Amino acid sequence: PKKTRLYVDQTQREREQAVSMHRKFQRDLCRLRLETARSYVKMITDGHGPSTYMSGANIRVNAQVAGLGPKFKLKVQIRNSGSRSMSDLSLTFLHSHSVYAVTPSHVPMQVLLPGLLYTYEADVVAVDPTGQEPIRIVMLRPHSARPVLSASVDMPASLPDEDGA
Repeated sequence: PKKTRLYVDQTQREREQAVSMHRKFQRDLCRLRLETARSYVKMITDGHGPSTYMSGANIRVNAQVAGLGPKFKLKVQIRNSGSRSMSDLSLTFLHSHSVYAVTPSHVPMQVLLPGLLYTYEADVVAVDPTGQEPIRIVMLRPHSARPVLSASVDMPASLPDEDGA
């Protein structure tokens, strides 16, 4: 194809300003990486990630929802893959009471030993089958305002109850 004047001017400009263009690109890329790293660290330290690391304990959570509704089973698996055990923790399920009823809504955990997988289950009933909101799982320590871990579970749409409700 024939080279247009615009193409020739553009390639000439790129040749003349290649160093400054590359420098600007590298600077913007470094800024993007820095902001991403800062956001990730903030998310982890605030306890909003799928895992948290504190005082030698690395805690990971995995949540699964079983059922078609309006009754669900929420299965939460917790693993401490760190080197130290953690004790005196509790799981709390935060949800909209007008949409779901969760039993139990608070689960005390005595100790999380390293390397073991702990499974906790909660029954979830869709009070309002038309509503569909996430349920937040929060792991708390006593006398601490900041959660150890937080995860959000997207609930599936609920089928209507067959009892005519």
